Amino acid sequence: MGIKRRTLFTRAASGLAIASLAALSLTACGGDSTAGAANSAEGGVTKLRVAVAPIQFETAHVAKEQGMFEKQGLDVEIVNGADPAALLAQVVSGDVDIAIGSWINVATSVAQGVPVSVIGANGMVDAEAQNSGVLVTKKSGITDLAALKGKTIGVVGVKSGGDIPVLQALEGAGIKLDEVKEVAIPYAGMQAALEQGTVDAVVPADSFYHQMLDAGFVSISNPVREYQGNMPVTVWTAKTDWLAKNGPAAEKFTAAMTDAVAFYQDPVNLAAIQKINATANQIDIAKAPKEFVPADVTFNVKEAQDGIDAMVHFGLLAKPITVDEVLWDKAPRRDSAAAK
Repeated sequence: MGIKRRTLFTRAASGLAIASLAALSLTACGGDSTAGAANSAEGGVTKLRVAVAPIQFETAHVAKEQGMFEKQGLDVEIVNGADPAALLAQVVSGDVDIAIGSWINVATSVAQGVPVSVIGANGMVDAEAQNSGVLVTKKSGITDLAALKGKTIGVVGVKSGGDIPVLQALEGAGIKLDEVKEVAIPYAGMQAALEQGTVDAVVPADSFYHQMLDAGFVSISNPVREYQGNMPVTVWTAKTDWLAKNGPAAEKFTAAMTDAVAFYQDPVNLAAIQKINATANQIDIAKAPKEFVPADVTFNVKEAQDGIDAMVHFGLLAKPITVDEVLWDKAPRRDSAAAK
């Protein structure tokens, strides 16, 4: 694959945010919103409002700029969203018809009773690229995860969902969860925390991970790649009652995104993807990423279910839930990445 994974979007919303969404869903059902039939313009064109995240937004812009939405008879307005909870709230309130969401966040929210469904996947965890990992100092003497027993690890969020692969890796190394201490440290503060000895290891991602490698820190494990490879990271989400009335529009949307992903994944089009990224981030195109997260509209069911099961296993999700309960019945899917 020519376009590789560069960025993560795995942090789940807090319990309070999910509870707020559940409450919002009750009021949104009775108020004015886009939960009714999608708006139709002249000539039978369907208008949609689609919210994108600060990351993994490029595919939606490809579909708009390359005429893939137009080909499907869609007039799509792309609006900028924020974090996973805020994006989901936009869908629930009816502010937008479809939005990017975090797979773990959406699955957790559905388990809490939030009336949304996933209509297709977007960004995926690259099973080959190493863009996050457990880092230690060269002088630490720590060479593997087993040596972290009794140590302190800095993660971006404790019991947030984003640390699930780290917990899986520690368990796989024979370490019980009460034998290590997790502390929350923002990515930007991880290097300083490790240098100052506040923690014994940190788990940075993306540019922070590569910057620390360049600075001489040592990676002893890559849990995300090892335990979440090919799992959907970002997904396209819509409210369930909107889908009941607008199924054809949702199918047209996923068809357009399938074409967009094919364009996005082709290395020949890297410059076009970089231009989209640079324009959205208001940066010089020379500073745009040279590699991007792989994308796929079709869901890898096994990998997605593994992510949910891990949430249950580590107590972050009280109620077990299946992928089928989260996916719209017409969402494209396959048994696993191996079934491609």
